[in-house]
Amino acid sequence: MKIPYWKIAILIAIFAGFESPAFATVSFGDWSWQVLNKRENSAPAPIDEILLSPNGYLKGRLKAVLNINNQGKSREGILLRYTISAKVYSISNPEKDKGWTIPFAVDERRVPILKSGQTLPVVFDVTEPVKDYFKRLALEGWKPAKIKIEVMIEPRQGENSALKTTQTVLNVAEDSPSLEKK
Repeated sequence: MKIPYWKIAILIAIFAGFESPAFATVSFGDWSWQVLNKRENSAPAPIDEILLSPNGYLKGRLKAVLNINNQGKSREGILLRYTISAKVYSISNPEKDKGWTIPFAVDERRVPILKSGQTLPVVFDVTEPVKDYFKRLALEGWKPAKIKIEVMIEPRQGENSALKTTQTVLNVAEDSPSLEKK
């Protein structure tokens, strides 16, 4: 039995439609921040603000965790691009000189596969760029007030959906010398 070409073309068009990006809907979930103190050898602890030492240095490893969800078909090779910026203030005039910096770090994370119906936590270890930037700020007479991370899903060829972005902000506080462990 021979199948006519037009029927084969219709079947291919139908099955190709199921593979289209419209069926692969990846969305962002909630954010959380964690800090890991190496001296205590414990699991990462959730935080609402990060405490800096009195000299302006970051204590422990700082991580931002973003949950991503997939309501469509399994998707491979998701590229998440992110930037880190800070709201800073001058030590000499903290009330007047406040503002957001341009991003001081740009990087990316790859998610190899995200299965259908799966929610996956993606961890962004921002310790090194944040620590280096805070050190430079302190040397120039500035301090951070907040840290902001912005993330976007890198668009793919043939996708017609809008760019998906999200962000989170973490407050920065200075630890008093009397509370520091010796």
